[in-house]
Amino acid sequence: MTPSFIKPSVLYHASESKTIKEFEPKNWTKRDSKEGPVVFATSDKAYASMFIVPSDDSWTLKGRYGDKSSVYAWHIIVNGRDRFTNVDKGGSIYNLPVESFSYDVNRNMADIEWTSQIPVRPKGQTNYKSGLEAMKKLGIKVYFVNDQTFNAIKKASDHGQSIISGLISD
Repeated sequence: MTPSFIKPSVLYHASESKTIKEFEPKNWTKRDSKEGPVVFATSDKAYASMFIVPSDDSWTLKGRYGDKSSVYAWHIIVNGRDRFTNVDKGGSIYNLPVESFSYDVNRNMADIEWTSQIPVRPKGQTNYKSGLEAMKKLGIKVYFVNDQTFNAIKKASDHGQSIISGLISD
């Protein structure tokens, strides 16, 4: 049986740009090359904050770690503080109307990731001078690690949970 999710009253999209008037659908082959052009949004403002700073999976890992039987925090593991701070120019988390958005339980993060196939105009936004500050304010656990620790987390059979549990967040 497919789970049923309640559509939130607002969705969020983060960007390093503070001047977006309309989000245009784009092709995101990372998630599903057959999906076609979409605008991504999330029901979780904290999760959105991890996308203010431009990065990719080659040097950042985003996820939730901890005991899944209880609420557990979002984490971002960053390979290299200097690299991160050099690209952190701040940005915005945009509030998006929900009408054109839907989720697909069979794709990636189901109800956390919503998509629209048509352009979307923001209803509002919150600006941040720093993506790191936004993440911390919204409860993201941020870890700056070296190459060795980053690669060990990526290769770990428990998705790095045992390593991350021994780290101290920024």
